[in-house]
Amino acid sequence: MDEQFDDIRPFNDDEIPAAVASLSKEEYFRKVAEYLPGDTDTFMQEFSKVSTTDDFQTRMLFPFLRWIARTTSDSLLGVGFGNIDPSKPYTYISNHRDILLDATLLGLLLAEHGIPTPETALGDNLLVYPWMSQLVRVNKSIIVYRNMPMMKTLEEAHRLSGYINHALRDKNRSVWIAQREGRAKNSDDRTQESVIKMLALEGDGDLRHNVEALNIAPVSISYEYDPCDYLKAREFQLKRDNPDYRKSPKDDLKSMSTGLLGKKGNIRFSISGSINAEVAKLPCHLKRSEFFTAVAAIMDRKIHQGYCLFAGNYVAYDMLAATGRFVDKYTPAEKQEFETYLEGQLAKIENLPSPDYPYLKARMLEMYANPLRNRMAVCGCPL
Repeated sequence: MDEQFDDIRPFNDDEIPAAVASLSKEEYFRKVAEYLPGDTDTFMQEFSKVSTTDDFQTRMLFPFLRWIARTTSDSLLGVGFGNIDPSKPYTYISNHRDILLDATLLGLLLAEHGIPTPETALGDNLLVYPWMSQLVRVNKSIIVYRNMPMMKTLEEAHRLSGYINHALRDKNRSVWIAQREGRAKNSDDRTQESVIKMLALEGDGDLRHNVEALNIAPVSISYEYDPCDYLKAREFQLKRDNPDYRKSPKDDLKSMSTGLLGKKGNIRFSISGSINAEVAKLPCHLKRSEFFTAVAAIMDRKIHQGYCLFAGNYVAYDMLAATGRFVDKYTPAEKQEFETYLEGQLAKIENLPSPDYPYLKARMLEMYANPLRNRMAVCGCPL
């Protein structure tokens, strides 16, 4: 069964020793290791002992993530793990905050709660060097091929759906995938219906059965500070000024390194549990398109409900709307701290012809105000 997925699936455990041996000989992999905490030779010796995907995560990945959390965040916490049955596979679908950390930090938190870590869908556009494909497959990643001709894209969607359903049904493995292709640059998180449609392509039953078989568990990710906010604001202006602008692989590498190593403040994950009960209540007469719209709406509601809001979210809303509506949610010191942070991030923007600072600042404020707006819309009242 696995053969048709050989180039996109994670490595099986019996393939790990060969992949580790190959990566250990890769010059650029060692160069990356030199930037990690600790002695490089010790790291490489530890890496050479890796024998399974779980071993890689326990031995190499999780200590690194804990170091990242200690050095770039004030705290990393998760809630809702009691909603997950460790014996069952889930399709975790989250909003997309960081290219590398969304899935890996979720995996760390799941493991710390005794829940198996998921296989994770990762776009091939991020795999700038060939050895990166090997490394992410050691880490339970599923390669998602992008930017292909139309017919090839449809064919690949069926294959990706087939593998994810195979992982859930036959391997009893959970899977993580972002709610949309690429991050919502303005933090207005909305589930792309195409993601749900893709996942349901290769199930064993009708549409409703296929979606329920995915056992979707929405995950909300909240950052007090987004290290990439100024890069996203820069991209907003570049696209405004040149609709044909496209990011380069160098830009992707910059976003990855900034997101990994930049200041994040407090980080919160919230898992709502399976949406199957709500899917089962959807009217039977819904057309196909209406059904997917309804499932995406359930996803959005769960993710928006799960946001953790920080002082900066309220400050950004009030600054953007020129109001004092939420002045009781932050102190003058917290407002000053956020404004100082914002100015510092704006000052980092470079290689931008004629920076439009009012526009850039407004885009950054939206990134912090939109989670509050979305949670208010779900709750129906100010928080």
